[in-house]
Amino acid sequence: MVQNKQRKFMFLYLNTGGGHVSAARVLKQSIEDSYDTAAVELLNGFDRSNSHLKLFFEKGYHAALTFAPGAFSLIYEAAKLRFTQASFSKIIKPTTSVSLEKKFREYGVTDVVSFHFALTTSAVSAIRRLGNTIRLSVVVTDPFTAPPAWFYEKNIQYYVYSQQAKNDAVTNCGIPEHQISVAPFLIGKKFLTPCNPEELLIYKKKHGFPVNKKLVLLAGGGEGLPGAFAIVTECAKNKAKFSLTVVCGHDKATYNNLKLLKLAYPDLDLHVFGFVSFMDELIKSCDCAVIKAGPATLMEVLHSKKPVIISTYIHGQELGNVRFAVEHNCGWFIQKPKAIFEKINNLFSDDQYYDKIQSALEKLPIEINNEKFARILMENQ
Repeated sequence: MVQNKQRKFMFLYLNTGGGHVSAARVLKQSIEDSYDTAAVELLNGFDRSNSHLKLFFEKGYHAALTFAPGAFSLIYEAAKLRFTQASFSKIIKPTTSVSLEKKFREYGVTDVVSFHFALTTSAVSAIRRLGNTIRLSVVVTDPFTAPPAWFYEKNIQYYVYSQQAKNDAVTNCGIPEHQISVAPFLIGKKFLTPCNPEELLIYKKKHGFPVNKKLVLLAGGGEGLPGAFAIVTECAKNKAKFSLTVVCGHDKATYNNLKLLKLAYPDLDLHVFGFVSFMDELIKSCDCAVIKAGPATLMEVLHSKKPVIISTYIHGQELGNVRFAVEHNCGWFIQKPKAIFEKINNLFSDDQYYDKIQSALEKLPIEINNEKFARILMENQ
């Protein structure tokens, strides 16, 4: 372990998509594994006194994406405006900054890292009232097309995953270049080690997957993949020769409907899961993944060298994720279930085509190094 003076970090997150909290957890583990005098606390930035904000940002976020994506698009476009950002800040700060100030004082933190833009202004306010003795930085978890709301505050340190995100922040948001560092992408340790043939056989037997069939994974984070039922139904109607596994997360309706579909189509090799703690095993077991374009899931799939079909993405902020996969010839953006089925069939029936995609996956310009990110953050004195 690296010796360092005592540092007490508080990582702030919200449950709006899994990318925020997963990145925070990965960085926490990397810091505590490498620095024996550093400690990290994770904190959901909205406590009980902010239950209305928690409901709006977390439950409202999921509801908008699932039931009213058009409304989310309008909100996203409005949030690009400085006026809208300032208005949200005035609503959030009065209660949130007070609760954060209390937590910062209680834990005696030396450093605060925000993993969600909605919490950054409140953290700035809380730190100001504590005498500006706490270092504040922001980890921008949208790797390529980060919403301007991430960069509302000007005088703090930002960490981004790509040069594109840095350039946009400097050019479009007026952030000084020296206040933005490009750092490696953060993904869980379980995804970092490649899967050898023996481990693959163990995973397939463990989860009941046939060892002699291609396997397609459908996943979309904690809330499941929107449209998963329609995609699986299309595969069932066309008597798919490959196996399917679907991770529904907290989406109980889709979980129950897929269980019924499995009964209606007994010849379909379908495996249905709810919320899982072994996503790494499912990704390593699959031969192709159909996903929502969330940054964590996308990078986990691509780093595991699996072709990816993106069936949906969040307006604006996940567009860069889609472009990254498509432009590097290792993924496709396909929305219609029939077209998704046809692409999977094409991929699995043409070995040369599949090998070409594998070659593209090997050349992806992705830097993933959790320890390096921890070192960069620790050197920020």
